[in-house]
Amino acid sequence: MNKCFRRMTDSDVKSIIIDLDRWASGQLGSKLTWSILEDRFEFSRQSLQAKAEIKAAYDYAKQSLAGGLIKSREQATQENEELLHEVQRLKLEVAEYKRREDLWRERWQRIAFNIRQKGMQIHEIDQPTDGSLGDREISNVLRPFDKEIPSSGRI
Repeated sequence: MNKCFRRMTDSDVKSIIIDLDRWASGQLGSKLTWSILEDRFEFSRQSLQAKAEIKAAYDYAKQSLAGGLIKSREQATQENEELLHEVQRLKLEVAEYKRREDLWRERWQRIAFNIRQKGMQIHEIDQPTDGSLGDREISNVLRPFDKEIPSSGRI
């Protein structure tokens, strides 16, 4: 196929460099070849490469695209979807922790209420140990309290 190319002006050079900069930033896709530039601007590869500023902009764009810094639209869309799913999962996880915290607070309110019903105050109960109990003994004492909180029937 015989192509008819035209002469390159300074305005053409600037336009090509602007497009190559857009390619380097990923705005025009992830594939760049001299053939694509020939078709886009109607200049031969030799004419394009003969201009040092075009060659430098082309090399920079190719490096940017090859370095994985620039993603194709499909890659960006897929990554965006994955991030949205991750955000949704994390929101659900945070909501579960908030629910557990609410149950924990409710449990300790019940404990505090029951302690006061027995004629004691929380500050009398919440005292540091003197070190006489080891980790194992403390674990045995606290184990019965680590059961699931029974439903109060209220929602």
